[in-house]
Amino acid sequence: MTRETARAQTWLRWPMIFALRPSDASLLGRCTHSFDLHWDYDAAPDVVHRSFLGFVGQEPWSPGFLGVDWLTPPGELDGAVMDEFYAFMAMRVRVIEHALGRRSVVTVERWSLPMATEMVELVELDALPSGKTRLRFRVAYNVPRIFWPFHPLVALAFRRWFLASFRGLDRYLRKYAPAAAPVPPALAPRGDTG
Repeated sequence: MTRETARAQTWLRWPMIFALRPSDASLLGRCTHSFDLHWDYDAAPDVVHRSFLGFVGQEPWSPGFLGVDWLTPPGELDGAVMDEFYAFMAMRVRVIEHALGRRSVVTVERWSLPMATEMVELVELDALPSGKTRLRFRVAYNVPRIFWPFHPLVALAFRRWFLASFRGLDRYLRKYAPAAAPVPPALAPRGDTG
């Protein structure tokens, strides 16, 4: 994997004129809208986590991704502040909780789109008995009432984009990351696996 650089190599930078309210994981229980998605990857939890959260990679795997400006030391995800640039938007995110290979909570501080008043992302990773890693990605956000009529179409577009990004990360990890070893039976999760 390549070393992260402090500044994105792109000229396209949507202005992030919409400041969002500070938030934390409690937004998941009180938001007006949310996504709850997951994907299984054939790579170790720490590799999947670092690649997903820090956009680490030798090539972009998320459609429309242009780059990241690190406002904190590049590659250090705990407490990171990053400006993420896409062909269709830009957002400033702050990692407010981070346990590599297990969980991160990210709050969106600024956005180029007026579609939310607050937003938090929860990234959770679980090692599966098969050796794969399940990435669960939840996004909780409050939509201004004026935009509620447009939300179904916007949500559909974002859901498709998230799933395309998961597929892109899967292709990237298959190409560049070593496969994860199966979890020994003694360490495998017990109980309901459904």
